[in-house]
Amino acid sequence: MQSPITLNSIKLDFLFIGVIIFCLSIISCNTKKSDSFTGKLFTLQDSTVTGVHFDNSIRETTEENLFTFNYIYNGAGVGIIDVNNDGLQDIYFTGNQVPDKLYINKGNFKFEDISSSAGIDQFGGWHNSVSTVDINNDGYMDLYVCRGGYKNVNGSNRNLLFINNKNNTFTEQAVSYGIADEGYSIASSFFDYDNDNDLDLIVTNRPDHWSVSAEEIIKVKKRDSIDLATTTRLYRNNGNNSFNDVSFETGILPNYSYGLSVTTGDVNNDGMCDIYVSNDFVENDYFYVNSGPGKFQEMIKDVTKHVPYYAMGTDFGDIDNDGNEEIYSVEMRPDDYKRSKTTMPLMQPAYFRSLKSDGFHDQYMHNVLQYNQGNGFFSDIAQMAGVDKTDWSWAPLISDFDNDGWKDIYVTNGYLRDVYDRDQNIQIDKFLKSRNNILDSIQQALGKLPSVKLVNYIFQNNKDLSFKKMMKNWGIEEPSFSNGAAVADLDNDGDLDLVINNINDPAFIYKNNLDQQSNYLRLKLNGPHGNTYGIGAKVTLYSGDQKQYVELRTTRGYLSSSEPIVHFGLGSNTQIDSVVILWNTLKETKIISPKANQVLTVDFSKSTDLKVQEKKLIPFFVEYSAPHIHPPFYHIENEFDDYKNQQLLPQKMSALGPFLAVADVNKDGLEDFYVGGAHQQAGALYMQNDSGTFHLKTNPIFIKDNLYEDMGSVFFDADGDGDQDLYVVSGGTEIVETNPIYQDRLYVNDGLGNFSKDLSNLPVIRSSGSCIIAADIDGDGDIDLFRGGRTIPDKYPFPPKSYLLENDGHGKFIDITDDKAKELRNIGMVTSAVWVDLDADKVLELVLVGEWMPITVFKNSAGIWTKESLEKYGLTNTEGWWNKVIAEDLDNDGDMDLVCGNLGENYKFHASPEKPFQVYCDDYDGNGTFDIVLAKYNGGDLVPVRGRQCSSEQMPFLVKKFPTYKEFANANLQDILGSGLDSGAHYQAKEFRSLILNNNKGKFTIMPMPKLAQFSPIHGILITDVNKDGQKDIIIAGNLYDAEIETTRGDASVGLLMLGKGNMEFTPLSVKESGIFMPYNVKDLKWVTVYGVPNILVSTNNNPVYFFRNSSK
Repeated sequence: MQSPITLNSIKLDFLFIGVIIFCLSIISCNTKKSDSFTGKLFTLQDSTVTGVHFDNSIRETTEENLFTFNYIYNGAGVGIIDVNNDGLQDIYFTGNQVPDKLYINKGNFKFEDISSSAGIDQFGGWHNSVSTVDINNDGYMDLYVCRGGYKNVNGSNRNLLFINNKNNTFTEQAVSYGIADEGYSIASSFFDYDNDNDLDLIVTNRPDHWSVSAEEIIKVKKRDSIDLATTTRLYRNNGNNSFNDVSFETGILPNYSYGLSVTTGDVNNDGMCDIYVSNDFVENDYFYVNSGPGKFQEMIKDVTKHVPYYAMGTDFGDIDNDGNEEIYSVEMRPDDYKRSKTTMPLMQPAYFRSLKSDGFHDQYMHNVLQYNQGNGFFSDIAQMAGVDKTDWSWAPLISDFDNDGWKDIYVTNGYLRDVYDRDQNIQIDKFLKSRNNILDSIQQALGKLPSVKLVNYIFQNNKDLSFKKMMKNWGIEEPSFSNGAAVADLDNDGDLDLVINNINDPAFIYKNNLDQQSNYLRLKLNGPHGNTYGIGAKVTLYSGDQKQYVELRTTRGYLSSSEPIVHFGLGSNTQIDSVVILWNTLKETKIISPKANQVLTVDFSKSTDLKVQEKKLIPFFVEYSAPHIHPPFYHIENEFDDYKNQQLLPQKMSALGPFLAVADVNKDGLEDFYVGGAHQQAGALYMQNDSGTFHLKTNPIFIKDNLYEDMGSVFFDADGDGDQDLYVVSGGTEIVETNPIYQDRLYVNDGLGNFSKDLSNLPVIRSSGSCIIAADIDGDGDIDLFRGGRTIPDKYPFPPKSYLLENDGHGKFIDITDDKAKELRNIGMVTSAVWVDLDADKVLELVLVGEWMPITVFKNSAGIWTKESLEKYGLTNTEGWWNKVIAEDLDNDGDMDLVCGNLGENYKFHASPEKPFQVYCDDYDGNGTFDIVLAKYNGGDLVPVRGRQCSSEQMPFLVKKFPTYKEFANANLQDILGSGLDSGAHYQAKEFRSLILNNNKGKFTIMPMPKLAQFSPIHGILITDVNKDGQKDIIIAGNLYDAEIETTRGDASVGLLMLGKGNMEFTPLSVKESGIFMPYNVKDLKWVTVYGVPNILVSTNNNPVYFFRNSSK
């Protein structure tokens, strides 16, 4: 019995991991060039002039359509190939339902169709990608075409190898070479994985059906079930025009996925070529790390924190000129607000969690730009870079289009039918059910789906890890359904042109109009026998204190191959110090002071043995290699559904710890530490011994108090007896407010590290808290406290109670908030605080930060604490999502500066004083629960962040008020909430950057931290002079793993050391230079002295506590 056909049963997702090739083209010309180009960078060439009339026309039938063949709209590729070695790049197009086409470049953007005479248009089947390679080492490029259509009939899916006959004709020889893969092939790449100088082949094949479940994938991975025709396969080049399938022995198998693209390159710079496969649907992307010799390990979960859910094309490229290539993989999140509310696929929380529990990686519905940390690990910074949303995307290409020496990004997009249009989905389902899902109704059903052409994206590199959209400025303005794309200098004028394969429209050829207005250098590599074009060679250009890096590859983006030439833009510079080519087999070529504006031919035959110069890089810190905590402390977060009553909560509030406190609790001269426990987990005290290790000190009261959720803690002498007592804040949201579980605890030390609880000396506290700080604020010789309130269970974002606690001189703490600090009581959702004398009057101020709060200063005047104006201290527009504040004299000028950790720039939410990010909260539907509405600006309109589906689950009245998704998308916040905007809670955030505040006589100058410090929320900050140069240095760490699933978790931070250079300037160090690598959900950092040297103590949520040893000892 045939299953009913409904649109909702179809999973349409597209992943393309394109394969990068940094080859660009440039021509000889030594005249002085201008610094920048003005005018339209690209001009679309008229097909009647170019002679290129290729149109990848798709026609649906009752047999071959969206319902039977999910990939019918995935498009086809472009291949750049100099067929006749005349120095002009020719163009090959693959066709899905139409024959492939080959166009010979006649110069001046004129092309001749030689498809029939060349013998390449006689092969049927559904053609997907094209890869270029000189497979027989005769100096002429050949072509490899992947086929994989609706059905595999009589070999119609057998891949094709077109051998160049050197006379503008080709002979198909895939079978004789052993690479006539008969699976449902999508993409391929030629690369040298075993460094033997010949090019091997990786081919992605998809399953033969469209409803692959997580369970099926798991079975294949366990080798319980496997069909080789539906798996990605690796073919080894035997060096004699033959290949062997080595998928199993190299570790590529088992796998089972819809691999839309495959990109190869040595992205971890270990000398061996790796493989990245972009996977559609359920399976996460694969990152096969070459561990040599001839072995791969799939390590996507080890080297990244998340990937796209519907990954399509991928490219590699060095976007910041640090010599490490980034990975850019595209997905399908709309950039347009209204499209995002009407056409986005839905991700259910239960399904998201089930994938994780089944072992799949974290996957999110947006593009990812994986920043290369230089140690084999990658951090997604797409949201900070501004390249996370390019709609239904296919081919990303990272190339320097404006020749300024910095690589830009081009992305094709478009899908023939808006299959995720939520309103039409509902109508089509109804339609099909009314017709009993008869196949004859398919054409009518498809006709109900909107067909919206989109403009492709192009981004200019801002040279600071961010990009600017330049479609209009650069002339990329034609709406289309674009798929495969390639770059090449088609007219040999020194700039990069674009070729794009479109569905149901003529192909695009864009001429780059830079002409002679910028400088460049292009390199044509004559590689060794077996790799005549030098594929995989690494080329670095040095000019002054700048460098550029390119690894040569041809397969890039999506289903396509670009020209095999290395391209460097130089801007106005014509002086090149050197170019170094590192070949695959430990050979190098160094060219001193080559002239700019030429195509430079480099011969492998003139290379020399690589001179390996061992540079002993000693990092400042080293993670402890052996366990120094006995037994190890592993924070175990309890499972709790924060979203039960507030489904629109932006992140969990029950998983904010653990925090640390450090002191010598037994007076032996060695520092010990306390780490807080989660709800139902006891906090732990670790005592240091003479060997520099820490051992758990059993304290029965900590075990007894394991139901509390420990938040901030502090050691101080509460009772004046000369030893260190312990105050622990209680927090979390697991229990309703006012419950005794939120009572803070004071643990009194007997002087030997044995603690007993004393609640009699604390006031009654029923507020879920955050931080605790201690100081003698009234000058009477004893220690007083500020205790911050963090949240109210089920009442986000209403402010909880905070407390100012005065020590009566006998160790009893009195709540003086209402009497002496009224404004402090409900000041906000406090996260961190510090006592500091900001104005050098020898009286401490209280500085607070928190969620939805500005940086806030309270001043003590004759014992009364008042909130100071933001203007007085230069703190206007600092409302943010702050996590941490510390005070230090950073510039050695005698006053105290501030370092403030915020949400960062690499997050779904963005804020500015002109367009603040906002939250409204009230019981809008009168059902007894508080409804959260996050809001942002779309142009001049304030609109909801969350969509109709999830918003109506919290507020059911929205379904009736807005019967369609389109109506909801067209509504602003006033339309949605009406008078509700004037009730309940309302807060704004105007600053999400983490900041350094320079104190100048009591008024601050605000400076954002470097971009590398904006990768993720900052929770831990330490300051010291690491390199002993007299300047203070800053160490940060953080992340936020517990965002709701439509908001990508903040996981890009690996920790960062920034060296002070004076004048409040700080230079970030790489992981290799600093030794700091903390790719976890870090919640706190503390110094702990071991052997007289300060070491870094790190606490992480749902992970162990660990150390970084100062390498100076």
